Amino acid sequence: MALDYLAQATGTHEDAKTIGADKLPANLSEAERALQELADVFLQPQSLIAGMSPNLAETAESKLNAEAPLLNMEAKYRALVEQIPAVVFMAYLDKGIGEAYVSPQIETALGFSQSEWLEDPVRWYRQIHPDDKMRWSEEAAEMFLSGKPLRSAYRVMARNGKVLWFQCEAKMIRREDGRPWFIHGVGFDITERKGLEEAILEISAREQRRIAQDLHDGLGQHLTGIAFMSKVLEEKLSDQSLPEAVEAAKIVKMVNQAIDNTRQLARGLHPVTAEPLGLMSALRAWASEVEELFHICCSFRCEKPLAIHDANLSTHLYRIAQEAVSNAIRHGKSRNIVIGLTSKNNLGMLTIQDDGDGFPMKPASPPGVGLRIMNYRADMVGGSLKVQPNQERGITVTCTFPIRGIE
Repeated sequence: MALDYLAQATGTHEDAKTIGADKLPANLSEAERALQELADVFLQPQSLIAGMSPNLAETAESKLNAEAPLLNMEAKYRALVEQIPAVVFMAYLDKGIGEAYVSPQIETALGFSQSEWLEDPVRWYRQIHPDDKMRWSEEAAEMFLSGKPLRSAYRVMARNGKVLWFQCEAKMIRREDGRPWFIHGVGFDITERKGLEEAILEISAREQRRIAQDLHDGLGQHLTGIAFMSKVLEEKLSDQSLPEAVEAAKIVKMVNQAIDNTRQLARGLHPVTAEPLGLMSALRAWASEVEELFHICCSFRCEKPLAIHDANLSTHLYRIAQEAVSNAIRHGKSRNIVIGLTSKNNLGMLTIQDDGDGFPMKPASPPGVGLRIMNYRADMVGGSLKVQPNQERGITVTCTFPIRGIE
């Protein structure tokens, strides 16, 4: 039944549904269904007659003959799984941490043969990029505790030292008595997609910086010159007691407003300066602007200076904070917002806590564009995003991210 299902691909796995067709290849639902039914096959003892007495061996041999269709099904399933253009894996949870199965694509992707990968029970963890190990540990722990599937992207070190991005989709299977049994999952190589996304974002950020620079050095300087000339004209007309002096004063005021708008526009396009403490300065300035614009309490807290030498990381974090604050004001009707920035063990944490209305009891629609963009930005910097309700009221948005060069 499962073989027909996989061959025809006429159904969709329930968990794959929640991910969305635009995020995962169609092969994922097929692979999960196949792996679900492969569990009994792959986890059975492979040798049943070694060391048996002749009578027992005879009985075992007849049993194996009776199970020939099952073995034939195993071969078919294995052939099908190994054609999937991804790394398919299965790991015991009640027999140690060694891999029970990994598809041959592991050699194409990372340079390790199946036997090499399986003979070292912790090789998979050692190959995770150092900056992603803590995040993987946290998300894996959440999977074990909650039973929810693990869906995240990680960087993995290939044998030759090359860093690859993998979209990992894993699920824990329990025995009938509820005890954890094994994990199965699929890892898709998304390195090329990640490279294209980063290139597009870099081009966009570069253009924004160029436009901001042109506004500041070009239009801003022209307007400053016009304001100066208008002010001189106003003074000359005023000295001659001419009524046109009033109109000239209005022109000066309007030009100065245009200069302020130009500066704000330039700062919005390029909010974070290219310096290690640029993110802290930008978040502090943003909190002050929010207080002035919306007449609410918005503060920035960072007990220990956090130096970030990656301008793209700083920009993504600033945009996440900006979106979270805007959501808290527009949708949560918050009156008090706290933006926090901390670091520990080479991990940074950006938090935005508010006292707004929080989440509705029964969301009427899927997450909005703002939340999806925040998740996307967190994913782009190798981090993770969590949105959780506070104990009393409001929500807290937390972005955990890897960071180097903390001073």
